Amino acid sequence: MLIRFSFQNFKSFKNECVLDMEATSLKEHEYNVVKKDGENILKVAAIYGANASGKTNVLQAFEYMKRKILISDDSSYNSYEDNLYSFMINDKPISLEVELLAINNKIYRYGFEVLNKKFVSEWLYIKKTKKWQPIFERNKSNVKMQSDNIISKKINIDDNSLFLNVYSKINKDSEDFNIVFKWFVNAKYLDLGNPKYEDYISNRISIKLIQDKKYKNELLKFIRTFDPGIEDIKTTPNSIADLPDNDGTVKIELVHKKDNNDLKELPIQLESNGTRKMFHLFDFFMNALKKGDVLFIDELDAKLHPLLTRYIINLFHNSETNVGNGQLIYSTHDTVNLNKETFRRDEIWFTEKNENGESELYALSDYILDKDEENNINRKVRNDATYNKNYLTGRYGAIPILKDFSINND
Repeated sequence: MLIRFSFQNFKSFKNECVLDMEATSLKEHEYNVVKKDGENILKVAAIYGANASGKTNVLQAFEYMKRKILISDDSSYNSYEDNLYSFMINDKPISLEVELLAINNKIYRYGFEVLNKKFVSEWLYIKKTKKWQPIFERNKSNVKMQSDNIISKKINIDDNSLFLNVYSKINKDSEDFNIVFKWFVNAKYLDLGNPKYEDYISNRISIKLIQDKKYKNELLKFIRTFDPGIEDIKTTPNSIADLPDNDGTVKIELVHKKDNNDLKELPIQLESNGTRKMFHLFDFFMNALKKGDVLFIDELDAKLHPLLTRYIINLFHNSETNVGNGQLIYSTHDTVNLNKETFRRDEIWFTEKNENGESELYALSDYILDKDEENNINRKVRNDATYNKNYLTGRYGAIPILKDFSINND
């Protein structure tokens, strides 16, 4: 599980930004928290903010980190660094770090710094008796392992590759390296605000749909929770053996019951945007809920009714459905669900950009409304506040500043 993600000098974030998934001492919605091995970790984080305030940049910072780790040398890749952003011209590196609770119940901190596509530092620590102990530390091409071994001495690391990537592939017996690397493999980022990415998701069909009846029935049950009129899922072909005869493509139709109880097959392309979106996101949700993956989604609520969005949130909050302790971190403009009935205050995050174009990220639980100078007390948001109303009226910041616009009739 992700405990903490921090980054600096990425896109609109000049100063260090920390998305903290460690639960605070708040007492509301304690079932929204996973209590494991002495750690209290949140299952959901919702990021609000005005357009161009930096919401997407938070999620893309993680996607950038994941891609750097999984691709041993992406020097030819058209990355974010190829484009000019506000704080990439200050000769300071992009810094990224995660703290995570791994499947072996150990806590790791892993991060790196990259400047002009070259890695300048990298590190991996493990937490023992509440102290961080280095597994390895890297300065440019020089790597220092906690325990020197023959394999590490044979590795020649260049400034285009990460040591975590190279070593985890060479030494399959290294638990620490391989567990951290696989955590990034399993973590997912979905850019649903990008039409091209959404098209990719919509054309993605799991082969399990035609080879696993249990999977198909589970998907049908999921779809029927919000569209009870669907009776079945029909695939053509309906077996792996017949797939080559259909040019390797799978046709999907959802079977609806009409008023006279007759059944009507409807191609999935003719279904509503929301139904199609939920259909194609099923695999990602199930992997997170069952296996404990972390799922980053940009614009989760696009084309979804607020109650459907709340349904997804509740899947992650509910320990009976979220059996693997998966996490959902997403950006949104959905203020209907911005309320005390759905979220703890430390699950709600805002991004705001200052007059210099610098973004900041802060949690509602940390937001200071004002200060009582007489008693030297900072007044914070109470748990009985109307979060969505107060947000839209500007009490928490992170809303667009709109100016009057006039049309010239000349």
